[in-house]
Amino acid sequence: MILTTLGISVAVILFLTFVIVGAEYTLVNREAVKIIVNNDEAKALTVESGKTLLNTLSGQGILLPSACGGGGTCGVCKCRVEEGGGDLLPTETTHINRKMAKEGYRLACQVKVKENMRIRIPEEVFSIQKWECRVVSNRNVATYIKEFVVQLPEGERLEFQSGGYIQIEAPACSVDFSKDIAVEDEYRDEWEDMDLFSLKTRIGEPISRAYSMANHPAEGNIIKLNVRIATPPWDREKRRFRNVSPGLMSSFIFSRKPGDAVTISGPYGEFFMQDTDREMMYIGGGAGMAPMRSHIFHLFHTLKTKRKVSFWYGARSEREIFYDDEFEAIEKKFRNFSFNVALSEVSPESQWKGYTGFIHQVIYEKYLNNHPTPEDIEYYLCGPPVMIDAVVAMLSSLGVEPEMIRYDKF
Repeated sequence: MILTTLGISVAVILFLTFVIVGAEYTLVNREAVKIIVNNDEAKALTVESGKTLLNTLSGQGILLPSACGGGGTCGVCKCRVEEGGGDLLPTETTHINRKMAKEGYRLACQVKVKENMRIRIPEEVFSIQKWECRVVSNRNVATYIKEFVVQLPEGERLEFQSGGYIQIEAPACSVDFSKDIAVEDEYRDEWEDMDLFSLKTRIGEPISRAYSMANHPAEGNIIKLNVRIATPPWDREKRRFRNVSPGLMSSFIFSRKPGDAVTISGPYGEFFMQDTDREMMYIGGGAGMAPMRSHIFHLFHTLKTKRKVSFWYGARSEREIFYDDEFEAIEKKFRNFSFNVALSEVSPESQWKGYTGFIHQVIYEKYLNNHPTPEDIEYYLCGPPVMIDAVVAMLSSLGVEPEMIRYDKF
């Protein structure tokens, strides 16, 4: 009886072993398939099946944009799948409407490569490159915003349009705010009051995120970003952050030191200015400063534009304003440019004599309400979603058509 039972146990173990080995073999030895890009059969890609289309193309050096790092939330990795790819997934319907679905559009980060495929991607994707860059500087320009500057390798140059963005990669690592993040004395008191230095986070696997560039094309082989630390939600009752990990990529960037290596790819982008003679209005807040600076510097330092341009920036307090000296210098040199700041929280002891209130209200009351044709202005918006929504609603009430408004929510 004992021998019979032992024999059955051994047989079960052997069977399970064969099942596991067989499964591993199936997973490792994935079938090779072909992907034909833009009908170019001569350059068909032979790849291993099983990964997402986004990651598969990345492995072949074709870097589709993906602002959310492949999570399916940003919708910017769209491409046309003409053959293969299966049916549209529920995770894609937020970004792919019925018309787009009929035309074959899919989110590359959601499509699994399981069979031979034919796809179409924009030709400009082939000009996207990847570099290992070196951190030049990483300083606070506001309480929760750092100006992060990196340099491309010697002899390399990023050819891009102002308003474009890059993607930065972070490896698996841990970030201890108390040990790894340096904050200038001017802003340190608020970090201590909010107990930010007690935060920690762990990046379990490599990730990538998108950031708009604050530099303009003529600034050489540097990339300048404005990055806001993504803190956990604040618990008003307990007066502390909730037990949620802070933003992974922003924590990684805040922890970088001069000389550190970072991997960056680009250029990407859609937030470009229109080539017209119309009046232009830029409206920004927080880290939404980045593409505003890129656009405005290109307009005046390179193009020497004659167009009427105004920049309206909303900040919490005076110490949250940055690059103001640069914009004021442009304002002094070019009579067709004006720079305006509105503060939403002015302390009683402040000597502030500028505009106060939310930026959309200030723009309406101080400018657009008396403008003869606000519907003829081109509007470029970048900042927190709440600000963008408020500005768009205000502009819509003035009869501004959607095609006159371009925005990027941070």
